[in-house]
Amino acid sequence: MLRLDDGWCAALDRNTMMCTIYEKRPLICREFEMGAAECIEERQGISTAYR
Repeated sequence: MLRLDDGWCAALDRNTMMCTIYEKRPLICREFEMGAAECIEERQGISTAYR
């Protein structure tokens, strides 16, 4: 998922701390628990793939 310059998820509403695209969230957000080791590993892999 796209991250802003400060590291926050671009789809997160900072006032409510809820996902603004939850029903249409990307597969990675559906498959992995947020902050879990698998999630972090997958995000790192995706970020390096698009450099």
